[in-house]
Amino acid sequence: MSMQVISYPHSGKFFTKLQAKALAVKWLWGIWMVVMLVSFLVQLLTIDVLPHIQQDEAQITDYGRLALHPQSDWAVTWRVAEGKPLLLWSYVGPLIAEASFHLFGPSGLGPRIASLIGGLLAATMALGWILARKVPVYAAFGLSLAFLLDPLFLLSQRMARVDSWVVALCLAACWILHSELKKDRNTAFRWQIMVAGGLAAMAALVWPSAVFLYPLILLELIQLPKSENAGPGNWRSILINGVVFASGALIGIGVLILPVLQSIVIIYNDMTTMFSQNIDVTKTIQERFSGVFQYQSWVKMIKAFVKTFSPILPILALFGAIAYRKHGAVVVVCLTAIAIIFSTLIYEFRVLYLMPYLLVLSSGLFIRLADKPSSLLFQRASKGALILLIFWSVGTSLFLRTILGTEGKTVRDREKIYEVANTGIGPGNYNVYLGFTYEFYFVGRSLGWNLYTPYIQYSFDNQGNWIREVNHVPDSKVIELLNHMDYAIFPRGSIDAKLAYQLEEAGLRYKRALHLGDDQPVRQRFTTENRDRDVLLWFLQGKESYGSYLLYSRDTPFAKTAAFKLN
Repeated sequence: MSMQVISYPHSGKFFTKLQAKALAVKWLWGIWMVVMLVSFLVQLLTIDVLPHIQQDEAQITDYGRLALHPQSDWAVTWRVAEGKPLLLWSYVGPLIAEASFHLFGPSGLGPRIASLIGGLLAATMALGWILARKVPVYAAFGLSLAFLLDPLFLLSQRMARVDSWVVALCLAACWILHSELKKDRNTAFRWQIMVAGGLAAMAALVWPSAVFLYPLILLELIQLPKSENAGPGNWRSILINGVVFASGALIGIGVLILPVLQSIVIIYNDMTTMFSQNIDVTKTIQERFSGVFQYQSWVKMIKAFVKTFSPILPILALFGAIAYRKHGAVVVVCLTAIAIIFSTLIYEFRVLYLMPYLLVLSSGLFIRLADKPSSLLFQRASKGALILLIFWSVGTSLFLRTILGTEGKTVRDREKIYEVANTGIGPGNYNVYLGFTYEFYFVGRSLGWNLYTPYIQYSFDNQGNWIREVNHVPDSKVIELLNHMDYAIFPRGSIDAKLAYQLEEAGLRYKRALHLGDDQPVRQRFTTENRDRDVLLWFLQGKESYGSYLLYSRDTPFAKTAAFKLN
């Protein structure tokens, strides 16, 4: 390699080209830390109200509580027919949410903050991984910044989902494996492969969706022998590396499964219910395979990116795959991940796991620019697309969402939920049935309530969308559960004849309405005249307000009033 010398007259020092690049990378990481801090602080301005409190954040946090207390006799994932909570084997992610709930207090902001931190970590892993793939510094920084502030990725964090932690662990494994491509075999190298396997296993125990990123990790593992130039011996190297990787994964699973070992049989049985909700079990193997070739599946995936304000990165990835043919293996594993998603269920927070694939495919444009001369038009188009991607992500996530969140501070203020819960029921060891009113989850726990919400088995429409046709079933079991409730809270307008009968049979009477500043029922999702506008607004900000609720109670509650406590 020729050594180009760069002179800096004022310092009197000389730098080789490699030294200058190393200095640029150091500055890059410094700037990256500042960007992450600014992004985090801006997000905190509206994290409490945008979006409104979600079902996912309540259920995930409760899974974490159940991991610590598997014998608990209440849950917001209550299996009514069996009279027990649903236990989840992927407990590490929920445990992060539960720990952050205790750390940041009864407002319930902790799980969202923890998810934001996971997003910062995931984007940092993405930057290191892309740099390890020899992507030009400016492009690696720009793509990682766009990923950090991608509207869909950020929405999952603002809903306190644990996707960001899964992505962070999987990309960390990819970074470890790829950064070792040109190193010779040694003991430390073996340990690093084992660590990568442990991280991949941990990702699965954070959330089951880690499976969608395993093809990418597998690709990095298979490419490891390239560093040895072993020729025909590559298959032997692949086998050895695979055994080392698998050993790390098994050790990781073994260590992490120990805390829930006493509940492993119950968890295994409960996972059947979980998978049946997240996978359309009515499909045959042939139908799952053929789904990859059905244009409806691709249209649904495209719509998932469009309605969540994340359409530019997939387009950039497509052009990158065309322009840089050396990413053929990445295209294959990306299609594999898409096939897995299509064979299960296509929706926004599953499509999210394609983003790491799209990042590396998009980087192909800029690797090509660095590898060989390109036309001026190609250079300008590639760099212009990157700038557009950055401005879109920053504008949507930091500016537009902040403006919408600031405007909604009054109507979505969490303090209002606490006020009506405290005045309507108050602190005490009460059994409270939440009729899918997850907004009261964090407040209810802070007031010492035992909370119950049915775990609903979703069905599917002709397009594979989740639909919830029946909420409070089976009838006799719901009445039996309500017989043990002190209170029940339902959204205004949700009491039909059957539910009214169940409440009557259980001895629960209408007590009062709980108003959170808006006397009108909240607009239901996607049912207004302008459906497309409502879909886009929902993914951008959630419901406009909490609306009003109906409180039912029995004449003499079973529980006695207790002092204020935080479970």
